[in-house]
Amino acid sequence: MTPITHSLPFKLLALFMFALSACSVQATHPISISDGYARATFPMAQSAALYFTLHNQSETPTKIMGVAVSSDIASDAQIHTTEMNDDMMRMREVKDGIVIAPNDSLSFAPGGYHVMLLGLEKGLVEGSSVSLTLSFDSAADYTVELPVKGMGKDAGHQHHH
Repeated sequence: MTPITHSLPFKLLALFMFALSACSVQATHPISISDGYARATFPMAQSAALYFTLHNQSETPTKIMGVAVSSDIASDAQIHTTEMNDDMMRMREVKDGIVIAPNDSLSFAPGGYHVMLLGLEKGLVEGSSVSLTLSFDSAADYTVELPVKGMGKDAGHQHHH
């Protein structure tokens, strides 16, 4: 009888340790980011665009609610979408957030969703980076460093000889 009573605390301890390790796995952020960059600007530019792809790696929908940058970069950061309106491309701020379905991705790309930095303190220089904080409805804030890429080939300019 004695070995059975002694093994119970060990079983409880093993169960407790397993529960602890399971909790630490859950602490990883459900959203990951890839292909992020900011587009370089000319020195006196007042605004800049940021692009990236968000991946929801969880089993539940997550909504990106907003974005922020340090005030020494720009006075405001907003999520925008591009829409056709009377044959004109117009940008509009997205104020209600954007849902990312479970195990799905959401692209912020030229011509679609993107982040606009407004009231730039100085132009974004190729080779530097921008620290962007994303906020979500059901997950912790996520800060990412986005490299600033040049206006060259990435910007879609075609040169013909």
